[in-house]
Amino acid sequence: MIKTGTPYLYFYDECNDALNYYVDIFGAEILEKSTFEDVEYMEDENRKDCIAHASFKLGESVFLANDFLEKKSKDKHSESSLISIWLEIEKDTDIKLLEEKMLATGSKSITRLEETFWDSLYTKIEDKFGIIWELNAQR
Repeated sequence: MIKTGTPYLYFYDECNDALNYYVDIFGAEILEKSTFEDVEYMEDENRKDCIAHASFKLGESVFLANDFLEKKSKDKHSESSLISIWLEIEKDTDIKLLEEKMLATGSKSITRLEETFWDSLYTKIEDKFGIIWELNAQR
């Protein structure tokens, strides 16, 4: 029944920063990006550069992202993310490099990099935007 699924990430006026971070950390490819100003959604002039819609690729997967249309505060929402994104990484050296890059930029380790019972090298990291990334290098 289901043809496909696409993760849609929402941010608190940090979407552009998050997109740049994913380009830097994961080598993401930005496919499209429109600001509130571009789509003429201008309820608040101070938020004209917020992202109304963006898509990006990680490997063969496409992700969608935007800032909440209505101004929201992180303070009123749970500190923990309700989503994690699983990424299959090609080599052990790649996963180690990604972990180092993420931790060096303010992300926090949830599960330290370790060998698993399913014969992988694995780590779980929450990025500085609250998105949890599960990195797995299957052997």
